[in-house]
Amino acid sequence: MLMETNLFGLSNILPNLLILVKYSALITSLANICLLAGMFYVYMGRYLKVKSKFTTVLVLFTLLFLIQNILFSVYFAFNVPSVLVNSVILLIFLGLEFAAFVLLLMVTKE
Repeated sequence: MLMETNLFGLSNILPNLLILVKYSALITSLANICLLAGMFYVYMGRYLKVKSKFTTVLVLFTLLFLIQNILFSVYFAFNVPSVLVNSVILLIFLGLEFAAFVLLLMVTKE
């Protein structure tokens, strides 16, 4: 008698979960782009009102990170890592970056 390997339908979920993990770095990078676009909008509005060196640096800081995340997203869309460990490492890096941007945006909105 063969044992049933489809425990609670997990055999159907596992391949989809692996695909999601492989593309999660791309999803996180797109979320970073959305946060950075919001930050750029806020900082640009403040720059047009104040025009100080600090607001100029904030606009450039946001713009550089925005360009970096756009380039990474384009690269990652065409070069998905074949090894799952590489996807997880990218996800950790981008997840920490996302958390830093959320904190920065929260402080900016105050």
